[in-house]
Amino acid sequence: MKRKTSQNRKKRNRHHLKPKSRGGQKIESNLLLIDITVHNWWHKRFGNMTLDEIIELLQRVRRAKNAQRL
Repeated sequence: MKRKTSQNRKKRNRHHLKPKSRGGQKIESNLLLIDITVHNWWHKRFGNMTLDEIIELLQRVRRAKNAQRL
């Protein structure tokens, strides 16, 4: 069995589902352990939005797209 080394371990971050700056707590139900690259991508795309806000945004996009169908 291969032994894990620091070179082949992915670096991960704790992502707050409700941002700390908006009152999110450092509790298990509010934290998601994700790859650091994914974490950076997430904040680049969604900034400081909560998961519920992102879902609502995507639902609005879907409704707008459905309204465009001829």
